Amino acid sequence: MKRFRFPLEKALEVRGLRRLLAEQKLGEARREEDRVRARLSTACLMRDRCFDEMRTAASGRVDPAVVQHLARYERGLEDEVMRHRTDLARKAEATRRAVDQVVERSREERALEKYREDRFSQYRKRYWWEQGKALDELASQRFAREKGGE
Repeated sequence: MKRFRFPLEKALEVRGLRRLLAEQKLGEARREEDRVRARLSTACLMRDRCFDEMRTAASGRVDPAVVQHLARYERGLEDEVMRHRTDLARKAEATRRAVDQVVERSREERALEKYREDRFSQYRKRYWWEQGKALDELASQRFAREKGGE
C-alpha cells in the first residue's frame, strides 16, 4: 500500500500562516488600543489638574484673564478627551474585528487539520484491513499446502 499523503498540506500551511498574520494584527490592534487608553488617561489627569487650578484660582482674588485662560485650556483638554474617547472606540472596534478574524482563521485551520486526521484514520483502517486480508490469504495458502501434503 502506498504511503499516506495529504494533498492539501500546502493549504494547511497557508491557513497556518493566515492565522499567524491575524494574530499579529490582533497584537498590533491591542497595542494601539492600549496606547490610546494611556493617552486618554493622561488627558483626563490633565483635565482634573486644570479643574483643581480653576478651583484654586477661584478661591482667592479672581483675575479674569487667568480664569479665561484656564477656561480655554479646559475646553481644549475636554476636546482632547473627547477625541481620545472616539479614537478609543474605533480602536476597540478594530480590536474586536481582529479577534473575530483570529477566531475565524483558527477555525479554518482546525477544520483542515481535522479533515487531515480523518483522512489519516481512514488510511490506517484501510491499511490494517489490507494487512489482515494479506495475512488471511497467507494463512489460507498455508492451510491449503498442509492439507494437500497429507
